[in-house]
Amino acid sequence: MRLEVLATRHRSLAVTACEWRAFGMADPERMADEVFQYLVGYDDPCFADFYAAVDEVVALTYARQAAKESTLDRLTRGMKVSRPGPVDAMLLELSNLRHKHRLLLQLRYWDGLTEAEAAEALRLTPERFAERQAKAETRFLAKVERRHPQLAGQPVGSLVASAKPGIHHRDVG
Repeated sequence: MRLEVLATRHRSLAVTACEWRAFGMADPERMADEVFQYLVGYDDPCFADFYAAVDEVVALTYARQAAKESTLDRLTRGMKVSRPGPVDAMLLELSNLRHKHRLLLQLRYWDGLTEAEAAEALRLTPERFAERQAKAETRFLAKVERRHPQLAGQPVGSLVASAKPGIHHRDVG
């Protein structure tokens, strides 16, 4: 996919992907600009290259933040005293999944990728992706239903999407 097409068609995806990965440490619009700047050296970047650039920009953002913030500040940032709510419960259940399953669900339901786009981003065949998605959704639902029986029977997509941090969403047009 040509960089110009990727940047035009998927700008909102870059903003969304950067926003939830950086948890408010930096402006997601600026981070999206950095993603596309990172991809300038690629002849024909694909979704896998796009997500490698997102990961690189987020890692740099974390490094810049760590240089500005003390260890104590990092450890106590975001600590809550109140009782966890439903969003916290969904985040906890997501965090209890294997990385490969959690990432797949986040790409599908937080970044809003289609199955084909997510398969490309993860460098999987469509068949392998479908297998892994089914397994990830089954494991996630089992965890949710075991700890939160009132949520039994709800679609995985809406449960995962309900826990997405941030305000930006992918524009599909």
